[in-house]
Amino acid sequence: MKKQRSYPFWIQALLVGCWLLSGLSYAPAAACDDSARLQQVMLAEDVSARAGLDEVLAGQLPFHPINAELPVNLGSTDSAFWLRIRLENPGDQTVTRWLAIGPARLRHVDLFEPKDGRWQETRGGMAEPFSKRAIPTLSQTFELDLPPHSTREVLARVTSETTIMIKPGLWKAEQFMLMEQKDQQVTYFISGMTLLMLVLGLLLALFAHESAFLVFGLLAQCYTLFFWSFSGLAYRELWPDSPEWALHSIGFFETLSAALLLVLHRILLKTPRYLPRLDRLVVLLTAWFLLLAALMVLTPYYRILVLLMKLAGLAIAIGSPVLGYYASRQGVPLRGYGYAIYTLPWQVTSMYYFASINWLPPLPRWPGLYGVPFALLLSTVFILYGLADQLNRARRAHELMEQRQREVLEGLVMERTIELQQAKTLAEHTLEEQRQFLAMVSHEVRTPLANIKTAAQLLELRAKDEESIDILGRILRGAHRLAQFFDNYLTFDRLNTRQWVLSETRVDLPARLQTLCDHYARIATHQVYLSLAPEVIKQRWLCADAQLLSVLLDNLFENALKYSPAGSTIVLSAYIGEDNDLRLAVSDQGIGIATDELDLVFNKFFRSTQVGRVVGAGLGLYLVRRIARLHGGSIKLESRPGKGTTAVLRLPQRRWIYE
Repeated sequence: MKKQRSYPFWIQALLVGCWLLSGLSYAPAAACDDSARLQQVMLAEDVSARAGLDEVLAGQLPFHPINAELPVNLGSTDSAFWLRIRLENPGDQTVTRWLAIGPARLRHVDLFEPKDGRWQETRGGMAEPFSKRAIPTLSQTFELDLPPHSTREVLARVTSETTIMIKPGLWKAEQFMLMEQKDQQVTYFISGMTLLMLVLGLLLALFAHESAFLVFGLLAQCYTLFFWSFSGLAYRELWPDSPEWALHSIGFFETLSAALLLVLHRILLKTPRYLPRLDRLVVLLTAWFLLLAALMVLTPYYRILVLLMKLAGLAIAIGSPVLGYYASRQGVPLRGYGYAIYTLPWQVTSMYYFASINWLPPLPRWPGLYGVPFALLLSTVFILYGLADQLNRARRAHELMEQRQREVLEGLVMERTIELQQAKTLAEHTLEEQRQFLAMVSHEVRTPLANIKTAAQLLELRAKDEESIDILGRILRGAHRLAQFFDNYLTFDRLNTRQWVLSETRVDLPARLQTLCDHYARIATHQVYLSLAPEVIKQRWLCADAQLLSVLLDNLFENALKYSPAGSTIVLSAYIGEDNDLRLAVSDQGIGIATDELDLVFNKFFRSTQVGRVVGAGLGLYLVRRIARLHGGSIKLESRPGKGTTAVLRLPQRRWIYE
């Protein structure tokens, strides 16, 4: 048995899309009504485009019959065309029918019909806002009442800057709407496909960081807006009250799509790299199309601009296969993306334009109905293939470059690792020597400081005059601050090197607080008070690290003394909180702390902007918070600038020792 041939997935998807498209766009011609019909249609050309109804009725324009069953292509011209349409109703009843003149893009379509011995004019076409149309169809239609057994004649005048295509027909309303709905399905299918391209392009541009996908999405959207404008859907759905823009948008979006197509050429075929001389021509053409797009909006010479755009578009239609061929010889895969077959939609629309102005022989309608959607589908496949190929090439090049950089970096890292290891060993050795030195200095200084403090206290007891007492007080405060500095530094060093482990013992809290207050009352020039709640005196014993607790309380007291004026009051209070936890509060009448700095003062080495010339290392409150957290507690500041500060230490209930 012969093995069945298997096609690539993208070819199968293309065939399925074409099959679906043919099903959607199949629109059998709806038969005109038999009881009322067009008996004769005659055409006359007004070259001056100035003849009015009176001149036409006087026979100044020669009419000749045309075949109403086929569309008549009158090209792109400044002439006005008059239609003499004879209608017949052989039936026994009055019927209402729609008279269709031509496609949606005609600018002026005016109907003249005799009523009550006078000719009545009804204006239509794109020159009139769509919202004012009596019949909301894309093609221009007029509603006529035909009496039974009657023959009547109407006149229609048609002018437009676009190609003038007329196809008179007499329809039942439901028949015409069905026919127009079938034609719209093709445009909606194209719109859905190009909108999907835009979404896909945006997503790929966002995640793949490749601008080519964004250009592809914008190009697809320009094609969508062009087809909507060309078919009249945009006039009905997007800008129904903008007749001028409804006409000019056809050429604008087609011109813009040509410019984006050239940009896509430069990205996909890599003309700046492979074909630098031809790339200059591509850039010039891109600038020319952008200029034409701007002129489409700013100037009234629409017909001339469209002709210039289509003539320049010949370079795309003819030159794209050439560019694709030379690009394929330079290494662009899939034979230069099918010799740039993704320009096929532009080539199809260009052929129909030149056929409409009689530069090419007349073309049948079905290639335009099926050819453009098929060309769009085919070009989409090749464009996506090209963009995916470029993305893969860029990814592989990026991976190769990363691999080379990784190898170089690994060598450098090995060298730097050895150097850093040596530097780390040296730094650790130096740091350890510094710690030993500072520990030795601290030990050596503590003994003289203790002697100085003892001697100063003895002299203070024997001193008789105030001046001596004041000098000895200064000596005691200086010795105390120096001792506290060493205590803070050693505590900070041990906490940061994780050498400190809580040494929890039974602490007689009231006695410890009383000793602390007596000590600061002796050395300070402030009034120091101690307030103990009865519950604190009763419970008495606390489980804590005595040394760390002393460092914490010393720092709170030292801050209160430093930032409070001499003679002010410092209050140390201990009480039981709402959760039966211990609260220790140190209150002063000092300069206070700004609200936005209440949390910052606990940072290491931070000093408030209000401290002025008061000296300090910025470690006190940092150590207070660290020690509080080691005991499972917290510290909180309550302050008003210029009114004083209260530091509240909270230790959990489990720190009490119950006997």
